Amino acid sequence: MSIHILVDSEVLARSRFASSPAVEVMATLRSRASPPPTALGAVHHTSRWNRRAAEALDEPTLAVLHALAPVDHDYTPDFLTPRPTGTRLTIDEVVETIATTPEEIVDYHLDIGLAGRPVRPEVVEQFASEEAYLAWRRPLPRALAEVVAAGPRAVAEEAARAIQLFHAHGLADDWPLVRSVLEADIAERGTQISTRGWAAMLDDLGGLTWTGSELTLQRPYEGVVDWADDGVLFVPSTAHTGRVQFTAERPDSPVVTYPARGTALLWSRRHQSADDPVHDVAELIGQGRRAILLRLDRPRTTRDLSRLDGRSESTISYHLGVLTRAGLVDKRRSGGSVAYRRTALAESLVAAGARVDETGGQCA
Repeated sequence: MSIHILVDSEVLARSRFASSPAVEVMATLRSRASPPPTALGAVHHTSRWNRRAAEALDEPTLAVLHALAPVDHDYTPDFLTPRPTGTRLTIDEVVETIATTPEEIVDYHLDIGLAGRPVRPEVVEQFASEEAYLAWRRPLPRALAEVVAAGPRAVAEEAARAIQLFHAHGLADDWPLVRSVLEADIAERGTQISTRGWAAMLDDLGGLTWTGSELTLQRPYEGVVDWADDGVLFVPSTAHTGRVQFTAERPDSPVVTYPARGTALLWSRRHQSADDPVHDVAELIGQGRRAILLRLDRPRTTRDLSRLDGRSESTISYHLGVLTRAGLVDKRRSGGSVAYRRTALAESLVAAGARVDETGGQCA
């Protein structure tokens, strides 16, 4: 079974990118059961964010958040991640939108995923049968029951308060760098589109297929989104892993959330707590590859780099391949030669390293 988002090349050309702190919070909460693996034993940034928030938040607030973002179910109420309108939204702006969500929308989103609530015929239609839909819904968590009983406005306001607290205690210290990674990913996707086309960019996201007339996402239910006339909104997330997610409700353009590239930069923050192993960026990509990135202050060929670096062209070529697959380097053919250059993500990485060097700390 699949979701089919009707998108031809003309509609796809109207698509755009955005980011949101609410998306980062909710994806972080959902990662708490099994955080993704990392290189060199570094602590994954979502584990760090979840731990920080758990240490600072009171138990009822944390319980509400965990009830809203289950790890054993694939649906989270969509009003918790309102459609972002750009790449510089603040957490205050986002939680205000959540807190003022119309009550009928809050009720609708709760009805979709919680057992015992009204059954919406339009939701049932997406499943093989009503029995399959009812089996898919999850019981109302005890931590959420009291808030739900107080009404949809209470749910929206409590969710907004809890999300703001989680962001303040879990993510806020890292937020400037998180935003840098997200903006670098968006810039990189723009480069992919301009140099290789939309099809190549979509294929790189993983988890979806574009046929030329529709985007298809495999799901345990069936549905057709035929109102994407204004394009699709693509939202990267440093905390989201696995297949892409989507949100689609009339009349708004559908939203596709996907894992951002370059999140390894977040594993190496120097303000980790004392019990976290600190691994800087040089350890993550290697001193040799860091040296290559520093020399790519302008486009250079493998031969250029070999002359500057002193290592053989074959060694340089190997490291360039690793950096290219990591999204840190791209290449352009000009005549009979290929020139390599740093991507936007690599520029952020190099800049972060320079800031640390200037303060006398570890090199990044």
